[in-house]
Amino acid sequence: MAEREFRLPGSPYEELVNIIVAYGTRDDAARAGDVGKLDSAHQSSVSRNNAFLTEIGVLQGESKKLITRRGRSLAVALARKDRAEVRSNWRAIVAASEFLQNVVSAVKLREGMLYPTVQAYIAHAAGQPRNKPVMNGAGAIIEILKAAGMLKEEAGELVATFDERGEGLAPEDGSPAQTFETNESVVSATVAEVAGTPAGTSAGATLGPSPTVSIHVQVRCTPDEIEDLAPRLKALLRDLSTEP
Repeated sequence: MAEREFRLPGSPYEELVNIIVAYGTRDDAARAGDVGKLDSAHQSSVSRNNAFLTEIGVLQGESKKLITRRGRSLAVALARKDRAEVRSNWRAIVAASEFLQNVVSAVKLREGMLYPTVQAYIAHAAGQPRNKPVMNGAGAIIEILKAAGMLKEEAGELVATFDERGEGLAPEDGSPAQTFETNESVVSATVAEVAGTPAGTSAGATLGPSPTVSIHVQVRCTPDEIEDLAPRLKALLRDLSTEP
């Protein structure tokens, strides 16, 4: 069992979203009763989720719950249905929660898990019995991680995703990186100049420093793309090594 009980959500993800929006977009929503009046979510449902929302930093306070700055940012994104902002805000919350990070790590280590298996893992890690309310809460955790872009469903299993940014490597001198993009893959090259002497120079010749080019290539692609990417990579290296 877990060393400390983690309070899971008491509602499915959709209802949890309604509660967060109610807390975060109405200034007079400070208590469960207030939220129950303002939103379609019932007061008892709000109360079941307050401990979890406090645990992840969306709410703060004891008897009187107030939205945090992080929680308000998430609430606004959810209210606007801005998928990019919802993803960004959930990711920030996950990054600050050891429990949520551990769930992602467990799925990564197993290279994919069935949805009910992840639910059972979450219940066990939270130190709670596998009854229906707890499993519903575990399902809400999974949906949060999916909304954060950290889990996705693939071939009937949940798999962990990785941060995919098409950013090239920035040279140390601060100049812009050169980035070459395909539909899904990214090849980025960094070119740095180092003082040296050109090959083939006769001994005793007086020459000033000339540049030696050091190239670092970063490739990001899926396994299925490797075969198609190889010719592009060879062409890139050939073009870079061709003398003007």
